[in-house]
Amino acid sequence: TAVWQYEQFGDPDTESVSAMILTPDAKGVLDLGVRDGGLDRLTGATVAVSGDVARTRGAGIGSRVHLVLGDGTPVVARVVAVYSRGLGFGPIVLSRDLAAGHTTTDLAQSVLARTDGTVEAGQRLAALATAQPGLTLTTTRATPGGSDTPPEVWINLVVIVVLLAYLLLSIANKLVAATAQRRTELAALRLGGTTPRQIRAMMRREAVVIAAAALAGGLLLSALPLALLGEGFLGRPWPAGPGWLLPAAALTVMVTAFLTIELPTRRALRIPPAEVIRAQ
Repeated sequence: TAVWQYEQFGDPDTESVSAMILTPDAKGVLDLGVRDGGLDRLTGATVAVSGDVARTRGAGIGSRVHLVLGDGTPVVARVVAVYSRGLGFGPIVLSRDLAAGHTTTDLAQSVLARTDGTVEAGQRLAALATAQPGLTLTTTRATPGGSDTPPEVWINLVVIVVLLAYLLLSIANKLVAATAQRRTELAALRLGGTTPRQIRAMMRREAVVIAAAALAGGLLLSALPLALLGEGFLGRPWPAGPGWLLPAAALTVMVTAFLTIELPTRRALRIPPAEVIRAQ
């Protein structure tokens, strides 16, 4: 963490920002989406900043920024790179030389290595990790079944699924109740000569309209946030994820709308229309 000192509307201001510490070789293992400059220039008193920060604070290539490091040491650093993926990597990246001697242990938190993917390379890295106490070897390659997924990811996924299921259940209950309350309307249509088959066809068309409106509204409301997140984290306006997720969600909405309208309608049609009118 570092404190960024800057001027806003002519007045001095400060902001605490999270900062990564990288060496000039980081460009070989990390893709920050560098737009100007280069990470190979991260030597000495230099930093790289995200595009948003560079634009709002006028911290382009060659600019000088005033920072206070974690131990309270004020420094002046030169901007040597501007990257686009600020949401994923934070607003600022410090050079290893700049942060040296100003951290708690002065040790690297992690070491990133890119191999040719062969078994021999993996065995050498495993041997290195075994020989160094406290060193844990992880890989970015996906394993079958998601065995390399952290437990907190599964916990978050379960919580989201439960919340979505509760929301879906509440919407289904409202649709069932709204359809059941239309028994008098359906009975009046039957007394007017409408057949049960025609009523079911009408209600199915209503279910299609409701499902289409729900899907269109959901897509429109989620498109902009997903595009912004995708641009920030991945450098593209569409998110990552399995391709079947969108059609599965659409199918769930359509099935829910159909069942919550079709079943109450069929039940209402079993009651003679005269009895329904008399009961009102």
